Amino acid sequence: MSKSLTKTQIALKRAYSTSDVAVLVATFMTFFLMTSVYFVVSYLTGEDFAQASGIDILVGIVGALLAGGMLFIAILLFGMFLVRMMRQTILGNSLQIEYSNYAWLRDWSNHVAADLRMPRVEIFVTQDPVINAYAFGFINPYCIVLNSGTIRYLTREELKVIVVHEMAHIKYGHTVASVYLQPFMSLPVVGAIAQWLAGFWQRRAELTADRLALMYTEDSTLVKEALIKVHVGPDVAKAMNQIAQDWLQYTSERPMNRFAQTFSSHPFLVRRLSHLDRWKSIVEPATNEN
Repeated sequence: MSKSLTKTQIALKRAYSTSDVAVLVATFMTFFLMTSVYFVVSYLTGEDFAQASGIDILVGIVGALLAGGMLFIAILLFGMFLVRMMRQTILGNSLQIEYSNYAWLRDWSNHVAADLRMPRVEIFVTQDPVINAYAFGFINPYCIVLNSGTIRYLTREELKVIVVHEMAHIKYGHTVASVYLQPFMSLPVVGAIAQWLAGFWQRRAELTADRLALMYTEDSTLVKEALIKVHVGPDVAKAMNQIAQDWLQYTSERPMNRFAQTFSSHPFLVRRLSHLDRWKSIVEPATNEN
């Protein structure tokens, strides 16, 4: 690894995956075709098609695709509107840490954002006892929302893991992509298909964010402990010992378990933990290089 790269640059480079982009492009292309199907089928089954010549048919299909493209763009613009409305809702119902007593989290998150060479993020806390967090935004301001349960049950170091994970979604453009995917997943009927298709990219994005949290903190145990608390709760998190993890890993290798995961926007916990175990060996050499 080149000595000219900083520790943070190395972390960003190692966590990034070009295959995520390929899967995302394929997802968008599929969604575009889905929006065009109605117009294409309508033309092919219409009276004009039966009497059309070869050139007319080509022009008609191109016109149908253009109509589908216009609908596609309209849905994307609607997604941008929804994100803006979401921020206004968060502003009206949450605590913004920048203007509260959480000075340490504000100062630390600003430092990390600058370290990752990304825009400063707004962090909000909303009332929800479930440990969870999410990021959204497509231009400034980007936002991270922490449930109150996240603040209550995670240690400061575990909370930092979650914040870095959410910053990864912003840094790698996951939140921008989600702006355009969400409206399709909200549509009636076809939304269920869209959610299933988008899940293949969403799960990859989550693993990429996990990797950046690992590479940035250089502490696989801390990242795993934070994820375990998020998935199983703080009361029984300590019971998730290595034997329990090994047993889950063994039983989750069945094809049905992998198929069940395709209906989830996040990888199953057991696979997130095993993914971190595969990557943690890279962290130790990284520490020695810097």
